[in-house]
Amino acid sequence: MLKQQQNISGDGEVAPQGFGRVARKAPPTFSPDNEIDAAHNFFTTNGYVVLNDCLAQAEIDHLNEFYDRTQEGRPQAWGLGHDRKPHHQQQGLIFSQPLLDYPELDPYTQHHSSFPVVARIFGGEERVRFSEFNFREAPENAGIGAMNFHHDAVSADRFTRSPYMPCDWLCAIHYLTDVEPGTPAFCVVPQSNIYNTLQDAFDGLGTTYREVPIYAPAGTCVLYDTAIFHTRLDGDGIRSRRTWHQYYARGGWLPTDTRYVRPPTPVLTNWNLFPERLALHRDPKKRLFFSHWNTAQCEWVASGFTDQVRDSMPRGKQ
Repeated sequence: MLKQQQNISGDGEVAPQGFGRVARKAPPTFSPDNEIDAAHNFFTTNGYVVLNDCLAQAEIDHLNEFYDRTQEGRPQAWGLGHDRKPHHQQQGLIFSQPLLDYPELDPYTQHHSSFPVVARIFGGEERVRFSEFNFREAPENAGIGAMNFHHDAVSADRFTRSPYMPCDWLCAIHYLTDVEPGTPAFCVVPQSNIYNTLQDAFDGLGTTYREVPIYAPAGTCVLYDTAIFHTRLDGDGIRSRRTWHQYYARGGWLPTDTRYVRPPTPVLTNWNLFPERLALHRDPKKRLFFSHWNTAQCEWVASGFTDQVRDSMPRGKQ
């Protein structure tokens, strides 16, 4: 059997990045304007899909300007400075909850290009729930040997339910800078969403097992089922990468072929907060979209959205 490649990080820990069976061909891409059904079908089969030209140049410029402005004006929010947050060590920079203080970002939460594809995958806009929105940057020399193949949140019934789709959680990664060989690219293992470990996926998929790096220009969006195995590949230590990450959950109760009802997807985190302007939006459809509340959100709402309660929450401090 082919053994996992192992890269040794600076602290001596083993950080394997897959089995080295890397796809030679780039994955197909789909237009979010006129290929929604084709994108949905590819996602259903493979657990991910790549959408081209999702962001206009003006949006790419705006979001990169936002990075520059907030990294200078609010360095602590990015983990810059002396008291770096534990989740920033070797992983690059993360601005965890920018929606709390920047209404200028609201239009991106249901972006006109990628969101219709997300809605198609979940079976309708009324089933899509907001979970999380953050910005990330892998700067020069960051993250080498720091990330293994892994999956995000998963539901145990994915092994037995019929049908499998719609998936439980979905993440959209929008590239804000060009990603080319040498850049720390996002990488997925197609069809690995029904396996418990990467080894199980390697054994179960057999000769079809592939690790697929996604090299693409700024403005590209990758949608992936959080249950598939994925990673950020090590770069060359020179090229940097900026990405916007947004997570969605499925709302509503679904009948299945196995005579039970699938409940709504559980909350993704116990700390993420939605600002009052979105959680209590005047538009009922927008309120529904932002209705997937965790306990932290419930407590913040009950307090009247006080700064004191917000500042007591993880990653919520102003």
